[in-house]
Amino acid sequence: MALIDLTPDVVRLLRGLYAGADAIVADAIAICEVPAPTFAESRRAAHVARRMQEVGLGTPATDAEGDVICELPGRDDRPTVMLTAHLDTVFAEGVPVTVRREGTRLFAPGIGDNSVAVAAMLHLGVALRDLPDRGALILAGNVGEEGLGNLRGMKALWARYGERVDAWIVLEGATFNRAVHTGVCSRRLEVTYRAGGGHSWLNFGEPSAVHALGRLIDQIAQVRVPAEPKTTYNVGIVRGGTTVNTIAADASLVLDMRSEDPGELARLGDTIDRLVAAIAAASGVGARTEVLGERPGGRLPPGHPLIALVEEAASQVGAPLRWESASTDANVPLSHGAAAVCLGIAKGDGVHTLGESLDISLLPQGVQQAFLVAATLLRGDLRR
Repeated sequence: MALIDLTPDVVRLLRGLYAGADAIVADAIAICEVPAPTFAESRRAAHVARRMQEVGLGTPATDAEGDVICELPGRDDRPTVMLTAHLDTVFAEGVPVTVRREGTRLFAPGIGDNSVAVAAMLHLGVALRDLPDRGALILAGNVGEEGLGNLRGMKALWARYGERVDAWIVLEGATFNRAVHTGVCSRRLEVTYRAGGGHSWLNFGEPSAVHALGRLIDQIAQVRVPAEPKTTYNVGIVRGGTTVNTIAADASLVLDMRSEDPGELARLGDTIDRLVAAIAAASGVGARTEVLGERPGGRLPPGHPLIALVEEAASQVGAPLRWESASTDANVPLSHGAAAVCLGIAKGDGVHTLGESLDISLLPQGVQQAFLVAATLLRGDLRR
């Protein structure tokens, strides 16, 4: 039985989105050229708030974290749907973000992750606003998705709306034909070793924080983790020492740990804690571990109707869908057992690099897929 009802109104709005693809691209370029490093998203948030008003979505609100939110009321007997796209990028202040276009490809840091998704959210909001007999729609350009942002924007949205929202759709710009129904949980640690230090010649043999840290990195690299559920770790940052002829008084690393299963993540964390303590004791140094970030995880259960809906929508627009596990804003509602999915809008390459690019030729399909999912949910077709 088909889940998606292609009524004349739905077909009309779908065609409007297809015809309006150039407007989405124009908004994506304008959004990308407003810098938005994690923890410094306010300029982009202000730009998006202005565009929400200009396209007729009403006057947005801004919460304490900096999320920009528009609420579009609907029928009380139909579901409430949240549609989000994160505002922040991984790039620091000062990174040039002028967009260059060559045919159907756009080049700029952050154009796919996540400027085009924010632009798509605006235009999807306009189309869904005009959908007859729908439930309430909440649009949010949220902060803090990347890096140590720790999903703070989405956590704030959940705290405010979690009891009201029936389904959550998270948009990512550079992952066309990929959908996420499993939120990978993660934990980020900073481990610091400290010693007395000293002169490399005169005090040779005294404990070195750098030497201890090197032993720890070697031991971490030998930890075995399961392939199923997928579990990973990575030492991404190493700091320490002052000069070549000084025994290091301090050294630190930043460790990223992830897993599809919270239990495996906890077991990996316990293993790391034991290694940190054992090497500190053997090396004669002090140790301190600080938690920099934690992301909850969760998944849609097999057979959930939202999975079937996303697959049908992908089929309708001709997108060869692939389900994946990932760490996205959808982690937060999934961790609470809510119906949530993350959908890709266009196809990107070089994400999180200065050479990032976006192929916009598939953008109309990605936007139409998201529309069909949101429209079906808003009309209550999955629960009637």
